[in-house]
Amino acid sequence: MRAYQSSRVAAWFAPKQISKAGIFEIIGLTLVGLLVAALLQPDDPYLLTQPFPWLWLVPLILALRYGTPAAFGSSLLLLLGWYLMPLIGVGGGPFPLTHFVGGLVMTLIAGEFSDVWSARLRRVADVNGYVGEHLDALTRRHYLLRLSHDRLEHELLIKPLTLRDALQGLRRLTVRKAEASLPEAAELLRLVSQACRIEKAGLHVVHQGQPERAAAAQVGEAEPLKIDDPLVQYALENKLLCHVQSEGLKNDSSGYLVVAPLMTSDMQVLGLLAVERMPFLSLNEESLQFLSVMLGYYADGVSNAHAIQSVKGVVTECPLDFAAEMVRLHRIHQDVGIRSMLAALVIAPGPRQTEIAIEVLRQSRKFDQLWDFSRGGKRILMTLMPLHGEAAMAGYLQRTEGWLNDSFGFADFQSAGVTPMSMLIGSAPPPDLLRTMIEECEHGH
Repeated sequence: MRAYQSSRVAAWFAPKQISKAGIFEIIGLTLVGLLVAALLQPDDPYLLTQPFPWLWLVPLILALRYGTPAAFGSSLLLLLGWYLMPLIGVGGGPFPLTHFVGGLVMTLIAGEFSDVWSARLRRVADVNGYVGEHLDALTRRHYLLRLSHDRLEHELLIKPLTLRDALQGLRRLTVRKAEASLPEAAELLRLVSQACRIEKAGLHVVHQGQPERAAAAQVGEAEPLKIDDPLVQYALENKLLCHVQSEGLKNDSSGYLVVAPLMTSDMQVLGLLAVERMPFLSLNEESLQFLSVMLGYYADGVSNAHAIQSVKGVVTECPLDFAAEMVRLHRIHQDVGIRSMLAALVIAPGPRQTEIAIEVLRQSRKFDQLWDFSRGGKRILMTLMPLHGEAAMAGYLQRTEGWLNDSFGFADFQSAGVTPMSMLIGSAPPPDLLRTMIEECEHGH
């Protein structure tokens, strides 16, 4: 209890901004001090005969509380009191100049001290207010981040496979067995089921517009395909993914929830996915779009198998993934005109050749497709840059030259023994383009 009272008293003495209430406090406390002194010693209200000038404690305390204005105001009131109090028969005598000057100096020092600390307290209060506002903002952001994390965790549990992971898996599938109608159909269905939470479905091959009843792959012991089912007929006729709530099918009963064609970019149907059972929450627009993209990507990979084999026929050591991506980018350029680049860094033989090659591989972007091989002692790093044109290529070369300087101290490509080359995908068929690029890498300077 004592500590609490002590803190309240200390808080009262703390410097404060002067206000109307403070002005009344200065006047009132000064007059009360004079009145008490006059009542105690009417002949000496300023206590000049006392060993200590007790009356000046009032201006001193007010100066500490309100600063220099309070010091001047309270001292002025004491000065006026000296001349006015004799009119009512209290005090009087010669004016004690030294006493008043000393008291005024003391109160001014206290007032200046109060002003300095008031300014410091205001600065601290402003800083604390600013920090408090930022803390509130960070608290709100942290709360939103936690909600976002919970939402992402929920989405991960519902759909644990991202589109990027799925497309990378499909890329590997379509380049393994180009001779099959639906290569790695079981693996495709596994990826699709994992991504869209399909519990029971069958994947069927389509020949010349007619699907096979027997499934090439299935999950959950799916039944043979019901060719006369309204969803199946609608999907084949319109070459579109359809589901039980598709327009025009609401009054027709179907044994399937979703029927999706495996259709290439040139509208050729290679297969049909018939879904019999999947969770209700997974039957949404996002999942259906995800499913459509995956099946279309796979179908394009299968249809490009011949073109991939043509690239392999010209450059036998070319990796399948690299050839497949090059064919896809060539087709994108032909269909929609989006440019992609084929880049190469030819590293001449030397003591730093391996180190430079490792750093190039480390600096590569995730979406780029790289092929690392050697010809005639030269280390060649071939890079496919999807959906990027000449401007992106110029930026890539500038960045590469920058980290060559930062990592190895080479001023430019020439001093590092590196020769950059590039070609626009779509300027020639993929086999010819790749062969030309390799020849230039072997014989270029």
